[in-house]
Amino acid sequence: MRKAYFFLCLSGLLALPLHAQDDRQYQEWMRSMFPSLGAIRNAPDNAAAAAAAGKLADTFDQVAAYWTSKQSPDALGFAEVARDAARAIAAGSDKTSNLRKIQAQCNGCHMAHRGDDDPDRPIKGGKFPAGWSVIPDRGTVDQISYVLSGNLYRFAMGPAGTFYSNSWTKLGNYEFSARLTQKEAPSHPISYGLMIGGSSLGTPNETYSYFLVRNRGEYYIANREGDRTWFSPRIYSTKLAVTVAEWTAHPAIVKQGTDGRQINTLGVQVTDDQVIFKVNGTEVTRLPKGKLHTDGMYGFRIGHNLDVDVDQVTR
Repeated sequence: MRKAYFFLCLSGLLALPLHAQDDRQYQEWMRSMFPSLGAIRNAPDNAAAAAAAGKLADTFDQVAAYWTSKQSPDALGFAEVARDAARAIAAGSDKTSNLRKIQAQCNGCHMAHRGDDDPDRPIKGGKFPAGWSVIPDRGTVDQISYVLSGNLYRFAMGPAGTFYSNSWTKLGNYEFSARLTQKEAPSHPISYGLMIGGSSLGTPNETYSYFLVRNRGEYYIANREGDRTWFSPRIYSTKLAVTVAEWTAHPAIVKQGTDGRQINTLGVQVTDDQVIFKVNGTEVTRLPKGKLHTDGMYGFRIGHNLDVDVDQVTR
């Protein structure tokens, strides 16, 4: 997969208890994963991919043994499934699906342990403008506030969420843009932006695409492809994004200021065969239409713990 999940993998595993973070050997294993994953993804041929995958499998095997000694069954489970997926790549199985499986373990580990250091803040919410709904990444809608004041959309987030209205639907060729203002600095880079092509929203089969920015002056594009469970739901089940364009810096994106605010106008233009993504009127990338979900409901996606105002909506 791409850098987004590589960083999730590392941040997830490093988010485990402090005794693991302090272990020198454990840290060496973590540092070795990024180049191994990159080597698999960028391998020039099957032999090179197999060699890199074998090295990664050995690393995950060591991590699994480590967590066995620490009596941490969930961490052990993540490491074992990731190890087996790496072994499958080394044996010649499909690289893409098994990299996604590794992504699931990284994301699962990150989500399972993030509560210790990055909890969703308490928000009194649950009431939304008529016709609007939100899909929280976790928790309930009562942890999210969304108020519509004239033409100003105001979001205060506990968990992250995707917002949509049944009356906001687009098919074929169209344009959708809005100005988004991050009002305060987050504790770490957290993204927000536009959602398009929503179908079966609020169900396990929901699909949509989203275009996000974050305070470092970077953009990201991904697809939501329903609920994906790569191993026993008794252990963990998660909603996974499928990266289409990894986090990429672009000079058109205004970075967060010293006051914690960040203001950018994001735009999506859907044509017959391409989707053009713009920030502040400048094209940052364009992608084949077939790689994205474009027909369906549209709205906004806001990251956890953010306060974001949206205005100047054109649709």
